[in-house]
Amino acid sequence: MRLFALALALSAGCGGGPKLTNLRCRSDQCQHPESPLRVLLAVDFEDATGTLGKGALDLRLNGETQTSVSLRDVFSAQGLALDAVKGTLQIDDDLAPRQVRDGQKLTVGLIATNERGEDSNEPTVTLTIRLGGTP
Repeated sequence: MRLFALALALSAGCGGGPKLTNLRCRSDQCQHPESPLRVLLAVDFEDATGTLGKGALDLRLNGETQTSVSLRDVFSAQGLALDAVKGTLQIDDDLAPRQVRDGQKLTVGLIATNERGEDSNEPTVTLTIRLGGTP
């Protein structure tokens, strides 16, 4: 029984998938100034396999996937080598909550999947929606 518990603990700590860290707003505001549901985020990544650039990134809202984008396009647009093992991604995307009201809090997360099909962790950030140009 102890051997099984040790093996389980070791396998949980040795994940080979990509890692996303430091999900943050790219400036003092997460929202685009002209579109309150457009978020401007940055996230750091590490993927020892060097295959993240051929994978995908899911933008999640309150725990549900909103959209999935090809990281090949993102890497190319941001001048990152497709086989980069670490770097920073800048993400601009529109949120589509079921309801929108001023002061609403939304949890935004990201999950990356590399070319091997290995998923990352899901860092999140909580945003407060401001409508009508309020800061």
